[in-house]
Amino acid sequence: MNVIRNFNNTNESNIRIVDAAYDYRLLLSRGYGQRYALDMVASRYSLNREKKLLLYRCVHSMQYIVNVIPKIACTLEPQGALIIDFYNILLTVLCMLENCDVYLCDDCIVRDLRGYKSRSQDYTYLLKAYDLILNAISQLKPLKIIVVADKNFSHSAIQIERFNKYIVERGLTGYSILSPTPDRDSIEISRSEHAIVASSDSVVVENSYKVFPLTTVITNQLNKEFTINFADLFGTPCSTCYEHAM
Repeated sequence: MNVIRNFNNTNESNIRIVDAAYDYRLLLSRGYGQRYALDMVASRYSLNREKKLLLYRCVHSMQYIVNVIPKIACTLEPQGALIIDFYNILLTVLCMLENCDVYLCDDCIVRDLRGYKSRSQDYTYLLKAYDLILNAISQLKPLKIIVVADKNFSHSAIQIERFNKYIVERGLTGYSILSPTPDRDSIEISRSEHAIVASSDSVVVENSYKVFPLTTVITNQLNKEFTINFADLFGTPCSTCYEHAM
């Protein structure tokens, strides 16, 4: 598998981001703070804002990886519940449909760099994104689905109501929470109910009971290539997730 697919079209840029990723992980693993390590690496390799964000989102310390990889589960426990970190997942799926670059990060989770703001073209792909999300989670046969959404996101109440309607139409059971602190609520519910969380937020992933790599599954179902495969670069074993994604 190629680690990098046509990243900025220059070999020098490819080599620089790979070297920067190795150095950044080393610094994090030795206990340096994220901001200090990122600034140091960005200065050393002349990284722009986008590449700094890429490292921040996709490269983690070895301690984080050792903690997270055993939590990744591609099937639910019998009668298990599934928590969806709604906008975290939805915006990445929309990014895939809009042909943005997506990256397989070193923790086997697919992420993007589009940011948290909605875009005008999102509404063109919204129903397709809902279908992709529900198609993927329907195969898990969850006992219930708990959708946690940021209440401060534009039109969140309307979007959640529509998504709930699709859940019911699929014959699934669930409920939604509009929260000012969706990350914290996702973690707390996951721990209290021993529920699996679908999220790509590193804090949620690290602190939840278990994690379903929903964005990774959908990326593979769409046959979309990763712009950079950090998992392959660092040798992180993600084969279980790939098997369940096809």
